[in-house]
Amino acid sequence: MTEQQKQTITSWRLSITWSDGKTEGLANCLPEYLEEELFIYFRELEDLREEHDAEMRDEPYNFEDDTEKKVGEQA
Repeated sequence: MTEQQKQTITSWRLSITWSDGKTEGLANCLPEYLEEELFIYFRELEDLREEHDAEMRDEPYNFEDDTEKKVGEQA
């Protein structure tokens, strides 16, 4: 049996939609503290995915579809 390579996150997007329908990408202009928090979260996701791929968890990994959130909507 060969050792499975750890899957890593290779890209991500973050954008907003204004009330006039225009969209704006935010990934390139995030404050440093927010970007750092996102990368911490990404590492946690990679670790969780690795545990699932190594069959260390009973439930399957759930790849979430991207959904639009309205301003003020709870996560």
